[in-house]
Amino acid sequence: MAEAQTHDALTQVLIANDGEVLARLRLSAAEAARVCNVTPRQLIYWTKKGLVKPSSNGDHDYDVFAMEKVIRIRQALEKGHSLEKAAQLVQREMGTLQAEAKRLDEMAPDALTIARLRKAVAVLARLDAQGALENSQANGDSAKAVALRLGRAIDELELLLREVQPVGA
Repeated sequence: MAEAQTHDALTQVLIANDGEVLARLRLSAAEAARVCNVTPRQLIYWTKKGLVKPSSNGDHDYDVFAMEKVIRIRQALEKGHSLEKAAQLVQREMGTLQAEAKRLDEMAPDALTIARLRKAVAVLARLDAQGALENSQANGDSAKAVALRLGRAIDELELLLREVQPVGA
């Protein structure tokens, strides 16, 4: 029983800290290639072509953002796109993600309410129940993981707000 409690506590810490861990994560070309399921030769070739950039810290290590791009390029290649077309598609996807992140950053602090977050989790759950997340292949796993982590984060946020705000406020 104590092992299960330790596991649960560690899970909460990892969920809370994963953003910081991911932001600091750096892997060598060989390690990044293995994680992204490409050959080191492919990764180096894509880097030389300018499709993927190593970390900005001056080393030849790859951060999580570069690895995400590598995975997306690989997935586009698996769908039959040429390398150039795959790179264009991924660049467009990344631009869309950046625009969405900027939009969320610019939102009023109260615009992202717990009710809206719960609604987003409900939509993800409905899509999962319909099998829509399964059809997106590798992205389905990450979408499910995001839905689970988002649900847990909302639960934690509600608990923290209850501790901070007096009842009836």
